[in-house]
Amino acid sequence: MLTADEFQRMSVQDQLTTVLGEGTELLERIFLDNIVKLYLLGNLYIEIWYQQTTNRIKKVDVVELNDVIHQYENRINISDLFK
Repeated sequence: MLTADEFQRMSVQDQLTTVLGEGTELLERIFLDNIVKLYLLGNLYIEIWYQQTTNRIKKVDVVELNDVIHQYENRINISDLFK
């Protein structure tokens, strides 16, 4: 299983290829002029930042679970757990 350090040492192109090929898209959000997509890759949460004005990937980041919860809390729906 890929660690956060191993992932971060990869080139951005390899990071994107790995996330898009092997990861699972979970959620997305808008931040200013960026579409930020959250992926799960093994046990890593990865955000891909796409800047709409330049039509380019701005960055690829490993995100801690606490940050995922904070940034995406209004998009997480757990109501099905209570049925």
